[in-house]
Amino acid sequence: VIGVRGALGLRPACGHVRLCSYSMFVLLALAASTVPTGARLEAGLLQAEPVAKERSLRGGMAKRWPILARRVDLSHGERYTSTDWLTNFLSIPRSHVLERIGPHLWSQTGLCALVVLLHRHGLRFPTGSAMPHTLLGGFLSLLLAFRTNMAYNRFYAGRLNWGVVKNSCSDLALYAVTHVRPRSPALAERLLALVASFPPALACRCCCDESSAKLPLSQRQALSGAMETAAPSAALALCLKLRHALADVSRRGRLVPHASSAAAVVETQVEAEMLMQASRRVGSLVDALGSCESLLTTPVPLSYSRHTSRFLTIWCGTLPVVLVDALGWMTVPAVAFVSWCLFGIEEIGHLIEQPFRDEEALASAPALVSARRHYSYGLPVRRLGRLASEQVHAIAAAPAPRF
Repeated sequence: VIGVRGALGLRPACGHVRLCSYSMFVLLALAASTVPTGARLEAGLLQAEPVAKERSLRGGMAKRWPILARRVDLSHGERYTSTDWLTNFLSIPRSHVLERIGPHLWSQTGLCALVVLLHRHGLRFPTGSAMPHTLLGGFLSLLLAFRTNMAYNRFYAGRLNWGVVKNSCSDLALYAVTHVRPRSPALAERLLALVASFPPALACRCCCDESSAKLPLSQRQALSGAMETAAPSAALALCLKLRHALADVSRRGRLVPHASSAAAVVETQVEAEMLMQASRRVGSLVDALGSCESLLTTPVPLSYSRHTSRFLTIWCGTLPVVLVDALGWMTVPAVAFVSWCLFGIEEIGHLIEQPFRDEEALASAPALVSARRHYSYGLPVRRLGRLASEQVHAIAAAPAPRF
């Protein structure tokens, strides 16, 4: 602030100097207390080292800026906290949101600079009153809030669907191990192979990749013959084969002679109930697949997004006319800051509106280093599918308990 005032020929008063000095001292004290021995800042610097080669392919400030936002260990439930404020602030030049809104932000800043320059050369704009911007600012805030909240609801719905997939696959694996394997090991292995193949197939569907080339060999073998059916996707074809496998379990159960004792009758009822529950789990997989396809193919109404973008552009584009008389050259950084805040909120809504992200495709894009982090701008569906499949294999490999 003192530097800007000096550049404008305004000499700050001594009270301002003391106030700025005290503020700087408090800021440094807070930084020292919330970042002990620079640990979090060092963590941000260390995170940038593995991507030094990729960073050299990027241009501008992001190419030379060494600080990234701190990574959190999601496997242990770690989250960002208020003590991460310093690394979050210093990593702004590496922000993926800033990269995406850059052209729009620079256009608004250039327009603002032009308005200020014309004003300095004697051109007077019909400013009137700032009341229209004040009133419309409230409506714009509500519009952005509803737009972002709608996008977050889609993101959360996608995560709930993947939770259903993981739970259903685990339950089906438990059923195959405990109820099918003792009577028919071959049928149990077939059922387990199909269950383990479903999460990666759903991940491919969420990434609009219907080919099975990226699936492991065992899962491609489980899909053999399924893609030749009339099913529109590999995931739905697997659900069809799961239904056939459960039908085989039911038929083999009817062929086994049961004793007429009360214990045998109870066992038969338990097996029938477990078979019905397994069938309902397959239905849950079909529901999750349909919900993910709806999120993938149905966007937020396009007129809503277009009107929000137009409203925001007009509001920020006419803001310099309102502020130039009062702020002069300071209108440029003020409008740039306001535009960064509002454009960033709008862009976050666009990023999470489609909740599924193909992290393998992002790995081939060196310019999107920050976007490859799990849960930064979408669900890492291939990772979620791999974890669900590994859990099914772990259940299948677990030794049977001895009583």
